[in-house]
Amino acid sequence: MARKPTQQKRQVRSPSRVKRMLAKHRALKAVQRFAWLKKPLHLFLTKTISVPKLDVEVPFAPALAFAAVLGIAVGVGYWGAKSLFGGGGQVVHQSHTHPARQTHSLEGVILAEPDGDFGRPPLAYEEKVAEEVYEEPPLDAVLPRTSQDMSEPADQLESTRPSEVASLPPSDAVPSVVPPSAPDIQGPLPLWRKNAVAYDVPPGAPKIAIVIDDMGVDRKRSKRMWEDVDAPLTLSFMTYADDLEQQSGAARAMGHELMLHMSMEPSNAAIDAGPNVLLTAMEDGEIRKFANWGMDRFDGFVGVNNHMGSRFTEDARAMRAVLEEIHKRGLMYLDSRTSSNTVGPQLARQMGLPFLERNVFLDNENVIAKVLKQLGEAERLARKYGRSIAIGHPRDATIEALKSWIPAARARGFAIVPVSAILRQKMAEAQASSGAATN
Repeated sequence: MARKPTQQKRQVRSPSRVKRMLAKHRALKAVQRFAWLKKPLHLFLTKTISVPKLDVEVPFAPALAFAAVLGIAVGVGYWGAKSLFGGGGQVVHQSHTHPARQTHSLEGVILAEPDGDFGRPPLAYEEKVAEEVYEEPPLDAVLPRTSQDMSEPADQLESTRPSEVASLPPSDAVPSVVPPSAPDIQGPLPLWRKNAVAYDVPPGAPKIAIVIDDMGVDRKRSKRMWEDVDAPLTLSFMTYADDLEQQSGAARAMGHELMLHMSMEPSNAAIDAGPNVLLTAMEDGEIRKFANWGMDRFDGFVGVNNHMGSRFTEDARAMRAVLEEIHKRGLMYLDSRTSSNTVGPQLARQMGLPFLERNVFLDNENVIAKVLKQLGEAERLARKYGRSIAIGHPRDATIEALKSWIPAARARGFAIVPVSAILRQKMAEAQASSGAATN
């Protein structure tokens, strides 16, 4: 009996194999949609450009890619350098032994409002000061020292510590302050008196000086400060700000007094105090060079105060070099007291340099209520001692608080004065006390 031919076995495909084939089919179909790009892409990749002088053919695509990468690298480097060094005009850059550091993301630093150039904030404002309110020592502790005292080596100075404060004479016993141009001393006027803003203080009125640091970097808020807030404020311009002559001139035209804000080394090595910051590691000659660079940036200011500097102001050798250069120019020194161990006031007293110290720090917090609370502290000290000095910054809360507080403070009997008025009052008190002691 003949056998039936066997039926050919049907090929069985697994589900996974079917899926792979389907995916491959879809991929080929997708590629076909871009088939029209094949020819121009081939031409782009194979095209060359001729370099006549070298007599070579250079592939166009790699050359274009190299140029693009180079352009991006240069752009990133430029904006990185501008962010790091502040882009502040005639800057003498730090040597490689004193590198600057970024601080925009660090805590413990008061920053500008976040709307600087190209979306980045300006350089950091100040170190946050733990000692927000400082009451100065009694009057006999700030009198000029004897010639024997002035010869005391700087490294033997004692640390400055706040102490219980004896009240100064009542305000009605304080000698009245005369205009800065009055010839009440022999010889030519020092520069701080020539540049002082004229003022008219009611007799016996407690005096408050408002010093605004870090001016000129955040240009929008700096302008608001000198245009929107009643004069006279004392506006301290950063050494590395742009267009200092123009900005400071506009501020002075509005009736404000001018100071120079000089960058000094903070205790935290990670904090960037800006370009040309004075460092304790520098030799005296380099410190003097950078200090004079800052003081040559514009004219018309009465004195210098420190930007940051919690480490630098504790170093007697470094501070002596700076204060001597300030003294040579006939300027005054205002210690911002970023460290309670600052030796600035002691050294200034030794060399006969006119100096003052900050009493109240206004805006550790960019909150109007907090700024007003600190202004209340300035009022308390002014009533107690006849004068006080408060330091703030061109921040939104500070601007708004001062706009409402200054008229109200004047209505309460306070005199809002330039910082030179506080110095003249202090010197008059010292003279009166010294004369009474000799009689």
